[in-house]
Amino acid sequence: NVIPLWKEVEYYKDYQTKLKSYVGDSKAKSIINEALYLISLGTNDFLENYYTIPSTRSKYTIDQFQDFLIGLVENFVKEIYGLGARKISLTGLPPMGCLPLERSTNFFNGNGDGCMDGYNVVALHFNGKLSGLVEKMNKEMKGIRVVFSNPYGVFMQIIKKPSSFGFEVASVACCASGMFEMGYLCDVLNPFTCSDASKYVFWDSFHPTQKTSQIISDYFMKHSLHEFL
Repeated sequence: NVIPLWKEVEYYKDYQTKLKSYVGDSKAKSIINEALYLISLGTNDFLENYYTIPSTRSKYTIDQFQDFLIGLVENFVKEIYGLGARKISLTGLPPMGCLPLERSTNFFNGNGDGCMDGYNVVALHFNGKLSGLVEKMNKEMKGIRVVFSNPYGVFMQIIKKPSSFGFEVASVACCASGMFEMGYLCDVLNPFTCSDASKYVFWDSFHPTQKTSQIISDYFMKHSLHEFL
């Protein structure tokens, strides 16, 4: 039941229609052209699709799957570009092999930190392809400005040296056991959820805490999104 990218474009068209009826065509065009579009993709596509569903792996090699995703995002950007979008940020993959969920299933890791190195290599490779796509679109699409917001490096620094960023725990999450739980299992009613999430890099086994997200957002503002200020 995940919303595909083509459906998001349809929702965006509906939004534009409502915006024009509210502020008029001229003002709506200005808002659409000047807005910053933040696009993030890939982590779920790999961890919840490619590595989880056998039929996906039988259909694509990992390299082919990366190219498939790159093609999807390129088409998506072209679609919203045709609808007036001009300022776009594409966010790459984090070190997804170091998420608590992946660490907890990595029983045979030999480097001592529990991270799934193979997943991290895939993330780096995909980020390289995404960066290349950004360069290509900036050259080929008139009037567009696309930036690549890469979370991998700063996120890995946080994971490797959490105390340098004010964290105490990076290997497990705040929620319950910190290894497998996500979503509704991580509310305040769970007696095992930690009392101070700011000490943890991860909120649940898949998602960073608010503090981690703030650090990464600040990094983006300084290293990619500043171009739009």
